[in-house]
Amino acid sequence: MNKIITITFTTVLALLSTVTNAASHSKSIYINQYDTNNDGNVHLAEFDNARQNNFNNTDENKDGAVSENEYIFEYQDRMDKQLTLDRLVQVKQTTVRFKALDKNENAKMEWQEYQASGVRSFTKYDVNKDGTINDLDPEPKRKTEKKTVEKTELQLAQEKQNKLNRAKRLLRMPTTHDRKGFFIKYDLNQDNIITQEEFNQRRRQDFDRADEDANNWLTEQEYIFEYENRLDKKIASTRKAALKQTHIRFNVLDKDEDGAMTFAEYQLSGHRSFTRWDTDKDGIVNNLDPAPKKNEYVSNNKTAKSSNTNY
Repeated sequence: MNKIITITFTTVLALLSTVTNAASHSKSIYINQYDTNNDGNVHLAEFDNARQNNFNNTDENKDGAVSENEYIFEYQDRMDKQLTLDRLVQVKQTTVRFKALDKNENAKMEWQEYQASGVRSFTKYDVNKDGTINDLDPEPKRKTEKKTVEKTELQLAQEKQNKLNRAKRLLRMPTTHDRKGFFIKYDLNQDNIITQEEFNQRRRQDFDRADEDANNWLTEQEYIFEYENRLDKKIASTRKAALKQTHIRFNVLDKDEDGAMTFAEYQLSGHRSFTRWDTDKDGIVNNLDPAPKKNEYVSNNKTAKSSNTNY
């Protein structure tokens, strides 16, 4: 019984942390989108003006209303630009990973080098050292970061920009840097347990898939090409899901169901979002506003999922 209670409590804490982080990231995007004078504050008048400009730019034929096609085209254009940027960043990071794994710097990633990285990853998550990774393993201890006071203004500004860029990303590949991504990749039979055998099997499969000439080592080109294939599949599925959601959003916003979204209809959603983020009710959205309550954030965030938009 104690074991079950401990696991459940840990799961609840993890969920609360995830919701809080998601809300924080969404607010950073929100402020960035509507803070037109870059002072870190979004006043209601400033918000309304930015929304009017967004609406006017989406209304291509200037008839005073946004059709479903106009709405989808505007979002698709922004989405494709963001996905292109995301892909470039991911490929660049893949080059960095190759060089980090090629320990002897001979421009070849040998199986032993690749597997050594895998051993480090498995050891990281197998905290209780029983040879399996499951709910009994506590979260790995994180490295202590440098104190904020030691960072220069330039470093803090760059850190803030990096966080914003990460929050804006639409292309999100499973990553072994967090427990969720680790299980997505390596829990082959989806029983919430990763055995050493499962882990080694998946590592070998990944390596062999990239090793096109089957010589038991990877060139940088082979390593990147395999990852690009997975990236492009993910981009296709992300676009499909996001465009489907965009159709749904338009129908939600078009309250009178006449196929044309007026600015008044558009602002009903806009003012709901402003009220949601302006939690201290002072008419300004900024980082001093506490995060919305969990249930409110989850409920209101459903229609915006995978969209990176505040329509």
